[in-house]
Amino acid sequence: MEDQASFNPLAVAMLMVTAYLTWSLPRRFAICPLLVMTCLMPLGQDLELFGLHFHLFRILLLIGMVRVVAKGEAARLKFAHMDKLFIWWIMISVLFGTMSKPSVELLVNRFGDAYNAAGCYFFVRCIIVSFEDIVTSICTLALVSMPVAAFMLVEKTTAHNLLSVFGGVPEITAVRDGHLRCQGAFRHPILAGVYGATQIPFFIALWFYQPQSRRLAIAALVSSLIIVITASSSGALMALFAGGCGMVMWKHRKYMRLIRRLTVVTILMLALIMNAPVWYLIAKLSDLTGGGGWHRAYLIDQAVAHFDEWWLFGTTYTAHWGPAGEVIAADPNMMDITNRYIMEGVKGGMLKLIFFVAIIVGCFKIVGRRIRTEALGNPNRLLIWAMGVSLFAHCLSFLSVDYFDQIIVLWYWLLGVIVCIGCISDKKPPPLGTEESEAENTLFESSKFQNQFSGNAIDVPTSRDQTTACEMLVLNGKASIKAGRLMLPENIYVC
Repeated sequence: MEDQASFNPLAVAMLMVTAYLTWSLPRRFAICPLLVMTCLMPLGQDLELFGLHFHLFRILLLIGMVRVVAKGEAARLKFAHMDKLFIWWIMISVLFGTMSKPSVELLVNRFGDAYNAAGCYFFVRCIIVSFEDIVTSICTLALVSMPVAAFMLVEKTTAHNLLSVFGGVPEITAVRDGHLRCQGAFRHPILAGVYGATQIPFFIALWFYQPQSRRLAIAALVSSLIIVITASSSGALMALFAGGCGMVMWKHRKYMRLIRRLTVVTILMLALIMNAPVWYLIAKLSDLTGGGGWHRAYLIDQAVAHFDEWWLFGTTYTAHWGPAGEVIAADPNMMDITNRYIMEGVKGGMLKLIFFVAIIVGCFKIVGRRIRTEALGNPNRLLIWAMGVSLFAHCLSFLSVDYFDQIIVLWYWLLGVIVCIGCISDKKPPPLGTEESEAENTLFESSKFQNQFSGNAIDVPTSRDQTTACEMLVLNGKASIKAGRLMLPENIYVC
């Protein structure tokens, strides 16, 4: 096969600049060029070598992976349980996904997916080591949202996509029900809208986390709303609604367990009283919001009905699932699978889907656990909550679209960031003279505590000053209370 390249001169210049920045910028900023390229460059620009397609973001991923190895940044990575789970998911995706119909073409396709997943996820894991690194990435996404919104506004006004000069997206904007459906650099308006909607929780958190960036946060919020509106996608609107409700629930987070249980009970009750399967609620909802809700509900129906065809290794033939034999133009053997969860099963069987869901559940657990361990009043808590809300918005969007373009980079970035916050240690000694330092001195210098010290546990004090000291330690994550005893970490001693 003859090697081919499809490069616009402007794209070449952008690639050279971002490649140089990816290699040379300080570690904290190394992920920023990749995020910019992802949001602004369509997938029409690629380099084909030996039948392998290297889109520009894939080239940047390669440079990033070489960087973290060459500069020793990969050495600080300590494997967590979620990292192992992610690797298992990738291995199952390649192995089981190829066994459905063994061929070189299918193997190359699965390795391409694995390259995207492993490259994005572990690049983030090696680069992000603090909350400040995460905020740097969020600020980059906030900045790049403005030109994305500008391109989509022009597209909405002129019905022409300026980014079509790079290929990969149509020049003339699609119309449905009399509305222009703008898409910018993304391959579908739904994906463009979901991109805007899932970033909004981060920009809200940025307003509170970093007061000096409030103007940027407001501009990014407005830009994201423009992206969602110009995309004219009901799926994006649902993601926006989910993100907004999720951020409002921050003030009522103590009721989340009750809300989750009530949601499950409600779904079970609806399943018992509805004539149609419960997932046809998606079709009912689309009657209000517009969109292809019936198609998405019908797709779930077909996946259940043909479970025996895909449960083991997935399948490469779903044409008979489609109503009236409808298939996608790119592959006449496949129905249009507009559901990420079903696509996981189609591409690798039930085990792949189980691991995919396990990764999502694990990320939600990390978010909840980290919020509980952060000190009250710490701005990190709202930032972590925003990660969970964005994750929830993505999960809801998976019911209406499969991520088949560069938005997958932002999904793996989010997974990587969430796993990173579970590994970030913020146990730093308090500055001398601060309230926390004085509280520790009050505790450690008490002769009563010294006499009652046994191992790493001491009796919880009853005096007002000593109780305040204990509260300060517990609130700052330096101690915990178990069975009426104050438990100190191993690196704190009373002598």
